[in-house]
Formats: sequence, structure tokens, C-alpha cells
Amino acid sequence: MRNLTAAGLIFVIVPIILAQGATASTEEMQALPAAEQVLERYIEAVGGRETIASLTTRVSLGRMIHDLHWSRPPYEVVPIAGYATSSDHMLMVEHKSGGVRCEGFDGETAWVQDASGIAVSESPVRSKTAWLLDPQGALRMEKYFPGLEVTSKENLDGRTVYVIEPAELDRAHYALYFDAETGLLVRVGYYWELKDYRDVDGVRLPFRIDMSRKGGSSTIVLDFVKHNLPLDKPLFAVPDGAEATGE
Repeated sequence: MRNLTAAGLIFVIVPIILAQGATASTEEMQALPAAEQVLERYIEAVGGRETIASLTTRVSLGRMIHDLHWSRPPYEVVPIAGYATSSDHMLMVEHKSGGVRCEGFDGETAWVQDASGIAVSESPVRSKTAWLLDPQGALRMEKYFPGLEVTSKENLDGRTVYVIEPAELDRAHYALYFDAETGLLVRVGYYWELKDYRDVDGVRLPFRIDMSRKGGSSTIVLDFVKHNLPLDKPLFAVPDGAEATGE
């Protein structure tokens, strides 16, 4: 009789617990802001829509610091230079010990040049690096991270963050974490941490990006950022020889 009574209590209590859990989950989801609200707060936090829209180019100079156990050399400081325009042109140059690597987009064709040759693609560049270089990247989040939706509110290193996930990309690499207090983007995916925000030409930018990687880490440290410098289109053009070695 006792067992039957206990079983009866279980059948009564479990639905109540499940119902309470479902109610809490629904209330939590209803309390989350819309993605548009979080993104608008981010735009204001980094300088405002009008100021960001006035930026036509961005030049970024700095270093990529690799600390990778499997690499030779395992520790390497690589000078980097990034160039981008608001008209969808991009160039990233890395001066590695084994030679120079360039990744570019001329508005129509994406290309990569390194010691092995030149590879081309007609797909537009929508990488995190391209977003970082884009002078109007804060206004174009949906272009780089399509299908954004707020999915949760979490604790990240002692601060509350809103997590926005792109429907068409992997959360592990492309989920966006916005500080609920400052409005700033503090993490992209599980591996990029954006730090050391500084004011440059009326906008706030991260001057340090820590990237955790298998077997070590890489860190981007920017030393110089400037906007609205003249950048000619030939800078972003596909290098000669791409037709012979590209895909």
C-alpha cells in the first residue's frame, strides 16, 4: 500500500514540476529582448548609427601572436595589415616566417595568395575577419551573421550577456555574446574574445582579440587603426596569375 501511495504521489508531483519548469522557461524567453534591440544597443555603444555610416574605409595595423605547440616555430609574432572599404572591398596581409599570405575581396571575387599560389572564388567573403575589418561592420551584422535571434541570457566571466545565434551558421564559431550592461560585443563563438575597446574617430573598437585554438592560442593585437584614408580599388584586385592557379 505504501508503494502504491508513493507511486501515486510521483504521478501527481512530476507533472506539476514539469509544468513549473515549462512556465519558467516560457517566462525567461519572454523576458529576452529582440535581436534588433540588442543590435541597436550595440550600434549606440560603439558610436552611433550616424557616425558609423560616415566611415568609408578602415586601415588596421598590428600583430598576430601565435602560441601553438604543434607549429614550427611554436611561438611567432606575425605583422598584419588590414584594409577595407564600406563598398565591400577587403584585404588582409600576414607577413609569416614562411612568406606573405594575402586574403582579399574585390567586390566580386574572393582570393587568397600564399607560397602555394593563388586561389580564387566567386563567393563573397563573409568571415569574422572581414566583419572585423569592415568600417561599417556594426551596421551589417546580418550580412556576416545571417538569421540572428536572441536565444539566451548567460553569465560570462561574471557579467551578464545576451547570446544571439545566427540560424545559418554554427553556434560554436558564430554565436554573438553582447554585454548586457555596456552593450558591447565581447565574444564571437566559443573561441574569439574581444577586449581592450578604444575610441578611434568617434567609434569604439576592440584592439585585442584572443582566439583559443587546438594546441594553443592566437592573439590579434592592433597598434594602429584609422578611418577614411584613401584606398584605391587596385589594392584589392585579384593578383596576376590567378587564372592559371585558381579554382
